[in-house]
Amino acid sequence: MASQRVQILLIKQTSLGDVLHSTAQVRAIRERLPDCHLTILTSTTAKDIYRHNPHVDRIILFDRYQVKQSWWRRPSWVVRHIVETLREVRREPYDLALDLQGRWKSVIFLWGARASKRFVKGRWWFAHRFHHPQLHALEEMNGVLKLAGLGGGGQQTEFFTSAAEKGSVKQKMSRYSLEGRRWILCCPISRWPTKDWPLENYEELARRLPDDVMLVFAGSAKNCEAIRLALAPLPVSRVVNLAGDLSLAEFAELTNQATAVLTGDSFPLHVAAANRRPTVALFGPTDETRVGPIGDSTVIIRAESANCSRCYRRTYCPKACIRKIRPDQIHQALQRVTKGFF
Repeated sequence: MASQRVQILLIKQTSLGDVLHSTAQVRAIRERLPDCHLTILTSTTAKDIYRHNPHVDRIILFDRYQVKQSWWRRPSWVVRHIVETLREVRREPYDLALDLQGRWKSVIFLWGARASKRFVKGRWWFAHRFHHPQLHALEEMNGVLKLAGLGGGGQQTEFFTSAAEKGSVKQKMSRYSLEGRRWILCCPISRWPTKDWPLENYEELARRLPDDVMLVFAGSAKNCEAIRLALAPLPVSRVVNLAGDLSLAEFAELTNQATAVLTGDSFPLHVAAANRRPTVALFGPTDETRVGPIGDSTVIIRAESANCSRCYRRTYCPKACIRKIRPDQIHQALQRVTKGFF
C-alpha cells in the first residue's frame, strides 16, 4: 500500500459539529499515509470546515439539507442531485472508502463508490462494520480507521482559515474595540431549544463580571433580534451582537481570538475545542461523555439538582434541565477555566 499513492474517499456530511470532529481522522490518515490522495464528501453547509484544510486533496459536496427539505416538493431535483453527486463520487476509483456517518444519505455514496474496500460506522451489511455507539463520537470514528488499517486515528480537531478571513475578523474586532480587551464569545442559540440557556440569564451573568468585560454574541441572522432585545438592559459598551454578521470561517477565526467561550452543546463548542480556547460548555439533553470535547480547555456544567437523564429531546424537555444552571455557576466556571482572569 505504501509503494503507491493510495486513493481514499472519506464521507462525513451531517451536522457541522460532526463534520468538524472528522478533521481529527483526516489528519490521522494524512500522518499515516503522507502521499495518499484524500477526497472528502461532505455537506454544502460544511464546506468551509475543509476549504483550507491542507490534508484534503479534493472536496465533493452534497446538499443534504436541501434534499431533506425538497424530497416531496421537488422529487425530480432530489433524484438528479443524488445522481450527479454519485457520478462525481464514481469519477475516480478508490483503494479505500470510509463512511464515518453511517446514515442512508451517506451510505448510498459508500455503496456506489468504485472502491476496493469499504468501511462504515454502523451495521450496514455490504461493508466492513464498526458499531459501538456507546463510545465517544471521536473514538467511534477512530474505530473505523483502525478497522481499515489506518492506525489508531486522532482526537485533536482543527479548523483552518485563510488570510482574508483573518483580516476580516481583525477589522470587526477593531470596529468594536475588542483588541487588547477581555471579552467572552457567547453562543446562546442552537438548533435544539432544549440545549439553550435562557437569553435573559446573560444579563445577570454580565452583572457578575467586571465592568470592563464585554460579551460578544454570535449566531444566525434570525437570532439577531432576540439577542438584541434580551441584552437591551445592559450598557452598549458591554455587548456586541454579531449574530448574522459572520461566515462559518470568520466565526472560527473570531473564536480563536476570544478570551473565553460560553456555549451549549453545539457547533461553537467544537470550534472552541479545535482552537483550544478556554471554554465553559452548558449541557442539558445530550451526553458529554459521547459528544463533549476531549481535553482540558473546557469546563462542563450541568445543573446540580436537575437529575438529568440525557433524554436527547430536541424541542421540549419536561425537566428543563438547562434552565436550572445558575449564573453564579457559570461565573465560577469562567474563573476556573481562565485561571481567575474574570
